[in-house]
Amino acid sequence: MDCFKLYLLKYCSILVIPLYILDWKDFDKLACVYFKMLFTDREAVDSFLKPYFQPILNMITTIIFDMNGVITDDEEIHELATQRIFSTIGFDVTPEIYREFCLGRTDVAAFKDILEQFGIIGQNLEDLIEVKSIEYQQLIAGNLKIYPGIIKLIKDLHQKYPLSLTSSSTFEEVQTVMDELKIGDLFEVLVTSRDVVHGKPHPEPYLLTAERLNVAPANCLVIEDSENGVKSAKSAGMKCLAISNTESPDKLGLADWIIEDYSEITDDLIQKIGL
Repeated sequence: MDCFKLYLLKYCSILVIPLYILDWKDFDKLACVYFKMLFTDREAVDSFLKPYFQPILNMITTIIFDMNGVITDDEEIHELATQRIFSTIGFDVTPEIYREFCLGRTDVAAFKDILEQFGIIGQNLEDLIEVKSIEYQQLIAGNLKIYPGIIKLIKDLHQKYPLSLTSSSTFEEVQTVMDELKIGDLFEVLVTSRDVVHGKPHPEPYLLTAERLNVAPANCLVIEDSENGVKSAKSAGMKCLAISNTESPDKLGLADWIIEDYSEITDDLIQKIGL
């Protein structure tokens, strides 16, 4: 089938546009556009049909969750584990350093930047990450805190949308949390730091998630808590709802919507963000 026939097939639905989205006053325009299409004036077709189909094309069909700071209230544990590991090599990770280098990022990217920025030499990056991951898992064992209302939200949304989880944590850390909370089977896809070359704020984690879900980025809504996470989602062409669990709202300004409590998330809000 040649390209023009494919194009006609793509837009054959103009003959059956539901009356509730097509004003009769536009009928003459529609007839004109259809006539022009026969002569391959595709720009005219696109410009006319876009207002009718854009809301459909932008509908939110998939919800993607970040984990740390969205599901788990464990940034302090990540920070403590990081501080303990770096203290063994004589370096103090202050709260300011942690916020600047680690929040919302993979350990690979964060630790690499710390080592380079502060001239720390003679250390094996992979060893530091492995030991930190073990320390984190030991710290949360039987002591994992989660945000109020998040499990109910996940279960409710699971009834209506495909869900995915995209985290900067290691696979082992994510699996530990999923097992602890018994929610792993609610997510169709899990993307962790081991799956990507570039972590947040790069768009790769969310683009990979969309690819594995076989869904367009424009149809995804990401729930994030960090500035780097919001940047990643928006750079991937997705809608983003940010919750101010770990960062102040002024740090989350790129998000499409900012909330303070999960009770604010409704179906109406989700679709409103998609418009």
